[in-house]
Amino acid sequence: MGLYAMEQKSIGVAIVLSIVTFGIYWLYWKYTIARGFCAVQTQEQLETSPGITILLYVLTGGIYGWYAYYKWGRASIEVAARYGRKGEEKGILYLILAIFGFSIVNDALIQSDFNNWLSYRY
Repeated sequence: MGLYAMEQKSIGVAIVLSIVTFGIYWLYWKYTIARGFCAVQTQEQLETSPGITILLYVLTGGIYGWYAYYKWGRASIEVAARYGRKGEEKGILYLILAIFGFSIVNDALIQSDFNNWLSYRY
């Protein structure tokens, strides 16, 4: 499965759909991000499945999301390296953005990375 579990999406459309659906699409978007990282099998991967990640996110009022964003930020450098791209450590950035309520910005940044990685897969 690997990188193919990641989905290329228009960030603008994803944000608009997240707003129009009152956050329902945003949870789906977050699920696809979790699925993408889960499929790649990094050392920094979460211990939960994508569905459980979203469930814990909702049940903890977003606090579990802080942990997930931190782990995804740390994992992105490893994923980028696997596919011949230069990555940056983003765990602290994602954590700070999530704590201050900018999780959708994290999703946009992560989706941008996914789109870049997918555009170079061949």
